[in-house]
Amino acid sequence: MEDSYDATQSVDAVVICDTTLRDAEGAAGVVLSNVEKYRIAKLLDNAGIPQMEVGMPIKGVEEKIVVKHIAEMGLETLVSAACRANIDDIDAALDCGVGSVSVSLAASDVQIQNLYNQDKDWVRDMVYGAVKYAKDHGLYVSCVIEDAPRSELGFLMGYAMDAVSAGADRITYFDSVGVEDPFSLYERVKMLKKVLNVDIEVQARNDYGMATANTLAGIKAGAGYAGASLLGIGSRAGNAPLEEVALMVEQICGKASGIDFIALRKAADAVSKATGRKIWETKPVFGSGVFAQETALGNMAGILDPYDPEVVGGKREIVIGKHISNGGIIYLLSEMGYEVPEEHIDPLRDMIVRYVGEVHRNLTPDELEMLYEDMLSGVDIFDDSLYFDGTEEEDVEAEPVEGDVGIVVDETEPEEYQE
Repeated sequence: MEDSYDATQSVDAVVICDTTLRDAEGAAGVVLSNVEKYRIAKLLDNAGIPQMEVGMPIKGVEEKIVVKHIAEMGLETLVSAACRANIDDIDAALDCGVGSVSVSLAASDVQIQNLYNQDKDWVRDMVYGAVKYAKDHGLYVSCVIEDAPRSELGFLMGYAMDAVSAGADRITYFDSVGVEDPFSLYERVKMLKKVLNVDIEVQARNDYGMATANTLAGIKAGAGYAGASLLGIGSRAGNAPLEEVALMVEQICGKASGIDFIALRKAADAVSKATGRKIWETKPVFGSGVFAQETALGNMAGILDPYDPEVVGGKREIVIGKHISNGGIIYLLSEMGYEVPEEHIDPLRDMIVRYVGEVHRNLTPDELEMLYEDMLSGVDIFDDSLYFDGTEEEDVEAEPVEGDVGIVVDETEPEEYQE
């Protein structure tokens, strides 16, 4: 078994807890092989992920094999297993040799009554017993309050306090249904942080597109841990994308995440390939087009960008389209070795706009250079009249053709029509 996890963290850092391997197969139609899971785990570890939840051992033998294998790979990360709040789940995790477990149970009336057919006292008893059992067996324990936003506030606090009194190292406020807004989440997490003397984690689903914003709100409220999955993969609309959360921690919150984004890009590519979920062009952080601008000034890097693309292994791109700026034209041609006089800019820009309209796409840098060379040489590639002498041609009346013109007509009826 791994050594117990040291939960001590700097106030200037946020610990990113990866749930990719736990949640990937929760996405509709996604199935990963064991080898793919091991590969992704290694790539995540290479990227500096401090903790990853890799599966739920109680699901069966195959899941236990995966969790145990990853726990024995010698990774730097803390390998954690997901458990419900019962003893059998925790025993299954112990069989895998992990050093950490998450113990989860819903806290909302709607789920307590409809999923468990139980009452709140039963929930608190189950949580206390499971957390204590895990701690008695030397595990680092994160108690996950599922459907936390829809729980009654008094019960939420009592649930969390029971878990802490049983020895929980961390309380995870989990918007597992994806219904909360950042303002409400901020207030509730802030209250938990004020009352509890343990670390707080926030996790959020993305059903209303607010998972990253909710995670930011939780961090602003004092949460020192953030749960997320690469590319946001997970059930329904998924989770807060890990790459967005980590970048947000560093660029917006001014805190350390410990993540190597260049290495993380490799992990994201592996997840995309294994799951069949493409990284769309405008996907924040890792999308192929997120650093492309058509109206960019070129020589004003850093003024129009929110952050340096090199941080995440990206590269700025000026798109040569109908809205390209004068500054963009000058910059691109200067990179090719041209000094463009001011009087050339407007006519060249007019040529670019027309060319784009003719070919129905953006220009390549080579096409821009050829267009400028045409302009310098006085060639107007759009002037079709250059191929004529400018005189009008007279209409010539066709002469009738007499005699044999060499056309033979077979008047024989097809066999199927012959009687």
